[in-house]
Amino acid sequence: MHVFILVIICCVTLSEYLVKTFDLPPFLHFLPEMLSCVLIVYVFVVGTRDRFRLVAPKYWLAFAALAVVILCGIIKSGSGSGSVITGMRFYFRALPMFFLAAVLPPTDDKLRIQLKLLLALALLQLPVAGYQRWIIYSADRYSGDDVRGTLMDSGILSIFLICAVLILVGLLVKQRISKTWFTILFFLLLLPTTINETKVTVIFLPLGLLVSLIVGAKRGKRLRYAVMTLIALVAFGAIFVPVYDMLEEHNHYRVKIMDFFTSTQEIDKYLVAHGRHTGGGIGGTKLAGRGDSIMIPTAYLARDPVDLAFGLGLGNASPSNLGINFEGSYYRLFRSLLTTSFAFFLIELGVCGLILIGFLYWLMFSDCVAVARADEGLTGALAVGWTGVIAIFILATVYNVSYQFPSMSYLYWYFTGAICARRVALKLDHARRTSAASRAYRATDTVDERTLST
Repeated sequence: MHVFILVIICCVTLSEYLVKTFDLPPFLHFLPEMLSCVLIVYVFVVGTRDRFRLVAPKYWLAFAALAVVILCGIIKSGSGSGSVITGMRFYFRALPMFFLAAVLPPTDDKLRIQLKLLLALALLQLPVAGYQRWIIYSADRYSGDDVRGTLMDSGILSIFLICAVLILVGLLVKQRISKTWFTILFFLLLLPTTINETKVTVIFLPLGLLVSLIVGAKRGKRLRYAVMTLIALVAFGAIFVPVYDMLEEHNHYRVKIMDFFTSTQEIDKYLVAHGRHTGGGIGGTKLAGRGDSIMIPTAYLARDPVDLAFGLGLGNASPSNLGINFEGSYYRLFRSLLTTSFAFFLIELGVCGLILIGFLYWLMFSDCVAVARADEGLTGALAVGWTGVIAIFILATVYNVSYQFPSMSYLYWYFTGAICARRVALKLDHARRTSAASRAYRATDTVDERTLST
């Protein structure tokens, strides 16, 4: 099964790119779903043997509550079977990875192999992104949106690489990687985020680093790591800003990176009013701004309290490459607004669904913090960096539709599941040690009483 996990990691990061690059059969788009079907059978068979003992009850309650909300939305909206299947595909195809990590928790040796493979795939993005940038220049184009690596989206590529850097931060804090190698890999991994011109890098990277260092660094070393991080950020900024501006020099719609974050006009255009200027909105054909993707669906659903609470039904706003019969009933109405995960969650699951998703993020984050501080093994080092990863995923819900990309969802659920299972294992181990110590104490006390009576 460990080899199967490695195959899945490669599949979700490479398969779609290979299908499009080499014009492979279209059914290979669904290879992650096929692998998930195998995982479901394996998890069910193995998990029932030990009653999923490494899955904390709080997750069963959260998943059950979310299932009730989804069911209420489906009943209220009368969703067709096609849209429900599409919704289940996007929302649940990666979930078996969470339970797989619980029924088959990775040892340090296996986790090390998985992380090395992940690092190799992350480094692969550099030559691929460089080639894609060269293709853009050859065609006299200047936008970095088509610099996608093997992940098929420039924003997803940047998030993926930033998360890889945060894992390295965890390894550094736990002294499992040298400062020299960390510095080299830090710049190699982040270089593609400069040539694909992802502006959000200047927000996500500092946020992730800050969260990981606050959680992982010990009190006596926090200042040292904070200074090192600040130096790395300044050095990266000294590369990112001029490279970004240089690549935008011949773009007719160019906006310098500093102007973007200091001009209220540009911020308003990007976050709020962009859709209003380009025909985005209910029934529109052009993508709306990220602020509009939140405000307009909220106003639409607020007309009916039940719709606002439970949404319009699972999959009812989702696109599908299986044909129009599997397309959501409200997809064409909202398609210009579906630029963020937040918009999908709100429209399909309602406010109750959003609250439960936020609650799940909090449960996972708290488990990561606990493991990062209690476990000195490799999983503890991973947990340090993963606290920053979760923080980025939470913020990314209002940035892009990351949950629909297998490269994000499968990796997120697997490594989160490994950390959450590790916390349960630590609790069980602590309970066993406490129980053994209590029995030893009672046995000693009994011997002392007998000695005194004698």
